[in-house]
Amino acid sequence: MGEGLGLQKMMKATASKALVIRINLLFLAFFLIIYVGLFLQPSSTVYFENAASLVRCSLRECHHKVEKSMKMEAIFEDIQANEPKPKRNLTKIGVPNFMIEVGRGMKIGMLNMDEYDISEWKIYGETISVDFERVSKYFKWPDLFPEWIDEEEENDTPTCPEIPMPDYKIYDNMDIIVAKLPCKFPEEGWQREVFRLQVHLIVANLAVKKGKRDWDWRTKVVFWSKCRPMLELFRCDDLVRKEGDWWYYMPEIARLEQKVSLPVGSCKLSLPLWGQGNDEVYDLSKIKSATKTVKREAYATVLHSKETYVCGAITLAQSLLKTGTKRDLVLLIDKSISIPKREALAAGVGRFE
Repeated sequence: MGEGLGLQKMMKATASKALVIRINLLFLAFFLIIYVGLFLQPSSTVYFENAASLVRCSLRECHHKVEKSMKMEAIFEDIQANEPKPKRNLTKIGVPNFMIEVGRGMKIGMLNMDEYDISEWKIYGETISVDFERVSKYFKWPDLFPEWIDEEEENDTPTCPEIPMPDYKIYDNMDIIVAKLPCKFPEEGWQREVFRLQVHLIVANLAVKKGKRDWDWRTKVVFWSKCRPMLELFRCDDLVRKEGDWWYYMPEIARLEQKVSLPVGSCKLSLPLWGQGNDEVYDLSKIKSATKTVKREAYATVLHSKETYVCGAITLAQSLLKTGTKRDLVLLIDKSISIPKREALAAGVGRFE
């Protein structure tokens, strides 16, 4: 009797366990069906709205943004089949109208001009592209005009970097020189860009060394620039015509030759007091006793091209005189300094040579 009851209880327990397993399997199958249905259901998100756009998506066509939910969405730019490909953002520089008066059959030197701009000039003659090494972007204005130079070489030997220039010997003489000047106006310090200075110097040297002269000993120079060319090299008196961004000059070669012969930068104006590597200490008393005649010394400076620094020259002279110096004061000026300004210099300095 006892064994029958035990067997009956065991069969009931086995049946209940089987029922629980069946229910669990049923729920598992139900959730599996729901999961598979959700996984295979087409998504309505932007990723699957246009499969072709998804395949066409690239780094430039897909832009990602982060929403408040911190989820990434891709924004696709639909490209029409008939839409032309984007071109370079370049504006072709047309030839100025005054070239009709200048004439044809010339040799035209082209500096810093793009190839698609040079093509239109070929109807006026033979174009000669002047190649040059562009100055390094790390070459800054203070490298040419340092605030302080160690003339006594106590800490270091003074150095002065060179601006690369083309080999002028390989080029023929030119009837006209055309150049495109860089202009970063209105950026701060746009006038003190070394690359802009380099183009000016190359054009000036080309005009002096390879430019053909007329009866007045002038040559033809044309600039394209939104900024006015440097007045220190190309004066207002030399400007023949301005048309849009074109500047047509006929500078005097003799005057221009004098300017390009000057050193570029104050770093070249200040030389060491003695030869490099010579550390000999000089006895000033022996030098004075060995000198029979007294040497005449002077403070000298240059004032040219414009009258802006006349007041500065007067201030410099008065400062030197207040030190009690016995040296002469010499000021070199050119014709750009008017007579009234010269009289003001003489009156402000007291003694002027």
